[in-house]
Order: sequence, then structure tokens, then C-alpha cells
Amino acid sequence: MKQFFVLLFAISVMACSGGGDPAPTPTPTPPTPTVSVATLVKKVWSASSVQWDGVTKYDKSSTSNVVQGYSQYKLDLSTAGSVTLTEFDGKIFTGTYTVATDGNSLTLSGLTSAEGAPTGTGGTIVYSILSTPTATGLSLQQSTAYVKASSAIVKLALVN
Repeated sequence: MKQFFVLLFAISVMACSGGGDPAPTPTPTPPTPTVSVATLVKKVWSASSVQWDGVTKYDKSSTSNVVQGYSQYKLDLSTAGSVTLTEFDGKIFTGTYTVATDGNSLTLSGLTSAEGAPTGTGGTIVYSILSTPTATGLSLQQSTAYVKASSAIVKLALVN
């Protein structure tokens, strides 16, 4: 009888311990890779709309723009660290660019052409990046007033 109780105890311990296959471990979902702002801006951009001190001077969809020259505006950031800027007056400048590590500003520096640097910039233009760039859009605002834009703060909505 004692052996019967020991056997019954052993069977009940095995039954209570689960005995079967362990539950499968869930496969972790890998994190979605984040694309840096420096990577997102690495394109050739053109003007969609432009404001000087909050007043629209150019809109790509309009036929009557105050500053029609923005139809030729290009900001070529397609080569990492190298920039070609085609201004609204048709002048072309080359230099270098950097995106701040926090992704909130874009600095064009060493801008030059056969005629020198863009008027009143000393060869450097700093933009605030107003929102995270997308595959097709980049919103910038110059950090200081721009002499060529009647000493206004220029806000650019760019597309590629």
C-alpha cells in the first residue's frame, strides 16, 4: 500500500508539472529603421511655394507670381556634403552643406561662383528645417533676413 501511494504521488507530481511542450517563444519584431534627415534631404529640390516675411511671392501652381524667377530655383543636395544652389535670379553657386545632428537645421557654406558669394551672405546660408523631410517635400526657412529677398525672411516649400 505504501508503494501504491508513492506511485500515485509521483504520477500526480508529473501531471501537475505540465509535462508537455513548452509554449513557443514569440519572435520579436525588429525595430523599423529610422532614416536620418541627412539622408532624406539628399536630393535635387525645386520651389513649390516661396514666402518673404509671410507674403507668398511664388507658387508653382500659379500663373501670376510676384517673383517668377523661383521657377528656376534649384537646391541640389544629391551628393553628400556638396551643394549647388540655383537662385531665383539664375545665378548658380557651389559649396558644401551640413545637416545638424539634431536634424533641425541645414547650413550651406563656402557658396561661391565666378561673381562671388550670394549677396549679403558671406557665402553661408543657414536654414531651419521646419518639419521632417519626406520623400517628396522639404520645408525650410532662412535663419536671417536675405538681402536678395528685400531683406526678408525667406520660407521655402520644396519638392523633388
